[in-house]
Amino acid sequence: MTLNSIRVGLLASALLLIGCNEPGYPEHLQVQRIDQSDLQALLIAPKESAGALPTVIVLGGSDGGLGGAQATAQALAEEGIAALAVGYFGLPNLPETLNSIPLEYFDAALNYIDTSTQLSRNQCQQVPVMGSSRGAELALLLGANSSDYGPVMAIAPSSHVWGAVGDTQASAWTRNGQPLTFVPRHSNPDYSAQRFIGRGYFQQDLQHADAVAARIDVNSIQAEVLLFAGADDQLWPADEMAQTIQAQLATVGPAARVTSIIYPAAGHAIAPGLPKNLTEVTLGNSQTIVLGGRPDANAAAQEDILRRAVNAIKNPICYDSTASFDDHKLDELEQFLQTSGTSSMVLMRAGEVVFEYGDIHEKHTIHSIRKAMLNSLYGIYVERGIIDLDATLAELGIDDSIPLTATEKTATVRQLLKSRSGIYLPSAATAQSMLAGMPPRGEFEPGEQYIYNNWDFNVAGAIFEKLTGESIYTAFYREIAKPLGMQDFKGSYTTIDEDTDISQLEVDGFYQYEPELSKFPAYHFRMSAYDMALYGQLYENFGVWNGQRILSREWIEQSTTSYSLTNRYMDFGYGMLWNVINPNEQRPEPAFFHTGIGIHMLGVYPSSDLVFVHRVHTETDYHFDQQNLYSIIGQVFGALETRHSNEPADTDK
Repeated sequence: MTLNSIRVGLLASALLLIGCNEPGYPEHLQVQRIDQSDLQALLIAPKESAGALPTVIVLGGSDGGLGGAQATAQALAEEGIAALAVGYFGLPNLPETLNSIPLEYFDAALNYIDTSTQLSRNQCQQVPVMGSSRGAELALLLGANSSDYGPVMAIAPSSHVWGAVGDTQASAWTRNGQPLTFVPRHSNPDYSAQRFIGRGYFQQDLQHADAVAARIDVNSIQAEVLLFAGADDQLWPADEMAQTIQAQLATVGPAARVTSIIYPAAGHAIAPGLPKNLTEVTLGNSQTIVLGGRPDANAAAQEDILRRAVNAIKNPICYDSTASFDDHKLDELEQFLQTSGTSSMVLMRAGEVVFEYGDIHEKHTIHSIRKAMLNSLYGIYVERGIIDLDATLAELGIDDSIPLTATEKTATVRQLLKSRSGIYLPSAATAQSMLAGMPPRGEFEPGEQYIYNNWDFNVAGAIFEKLTGESIYTAFYREIAKPLGMQDFKGSYTTIDEDTDISQLEVDGFYQYEPELSKFPAYHFRMSAYDMALYGQLYENFGVWNGQRILSREWIEQSTTSYSLTNRYMDFGYGMLWNVINPNEQRPEPAFFHTGIGIHMLGVYPSSDLVFVHRVHTETDYHFDQQNLYSIIGQVFGALETRHSNEPADTDK
């Protein structure tokens, strides 16, 4: 072995020196060392659990053993997750160095999870995998080569396969007995440097044409991918490689599949559980390996990574990249639409229209789907700290033509969004069917009962405008329509009265006042099917558009969590301004939608990579049987060659 090879080995072993000895663990965690002929691992999990725990495989970096992996596993276990830290070299029955590690070795970890009563795959029938540095490279390779892994979480990731440690002519990994193509070393690292910075050498090697063949085939990953990198990573250019992966994934499938977070002042050692001050490591020969980052930035990155990882593990998004549409069945659907009274319809995937019918750019009223449009504005302004969801109507100075009682004034903004305010008063744009389902005033206190109630929604709109100081339509255009590139919504609006001919309007929205009922207007949107589909795509992307975050993922998940059971037979619920299709044994993945007068619909089906918009031109004379909508939904999912059972029926008006 050459001097350079020795120094490469020292560099690798120095990467995650901290935690190489098993520490003591808190009493509330159970720790089990797994020492088998086919698996070397450490299981860390909460002691108190009812049933199988959400489970993740954790992979350390160039230490190969259980040092860095066990630190991250413990951090995850503290969050209620069973974490299986898997060693892959430098342990009994394993190779001594990172050299020709078979990807098939990790099948034993899957088998261990599958045969345990305590551990479990997620609802996508996958096992989450998290790796750091070379472990991130490994996690991406596992996801690219097997559908058993997901979500794939890569910390300080690599977009390419690199060579073995200590042998520049060998691959670090094999599959089916064959070495994986790796990036050849063209640079000449100065391993004698007192302060070694590796970043530039990796950048040089990535510039060579022969590096292309070593790129990890991330397009094959059938799961969500989360990438975390420090912009000040001095060991290798993890931030640049994360961007390469994100750009590669953007060419296939929905943008929601990849989340890439670059932490500006963080370095290489940002895996949860690692010491926050691990910005460099000094070897026994007094040489310093520079990892980069500031301790405070590393700490903030670790905290954010842990939060995002826990959420992804506990709430996975299921994807089926093989699902496609049967063209013949879509032709049959189009023939049905010609006789149904449908004015326009869009099916969208990854921001692209895959099926359209009618004039998808004609604007007209979307009715109750306006509530879903308000949801995004609330999400943005809650995150900015301008709106407090737990503020009461009394605190906000909200009262109506019919004065609110003291109890009614205790209702919060959050309860309005959930339609659980307990306030049953007349309101603008309220259908007779809605009034007929209204309980007597005072029967339920705020928060006690879900009642779909336009008073709640109209007041939610008024509160938004009061706290932000601007029109809903102006804010929606600036914050949503313009960033998404909506073609037809421009933010213009007016106020109508009972004599207004709505069919003659050209605006994008209008306020409907009915002062004899309430002083709060309904805020109606006029949108095209295409723009509505873009809006649904934003939610399928979990708030990301063209690499920019518009809505927080947390807000979308909070809004599309079911707080009220609205249809026991279909197992539908209501979140915050969205109807929710609850996951169950027949449909393990959730979805969400909103309808308008039972015949307009915007549906978002993340597991099917599908946004569905159906329109009827209700500003003119129209004839459409509501039962036709159910038939259309069935035909859409029937046209999917891999079918998903998330078809909603309509209970909203």
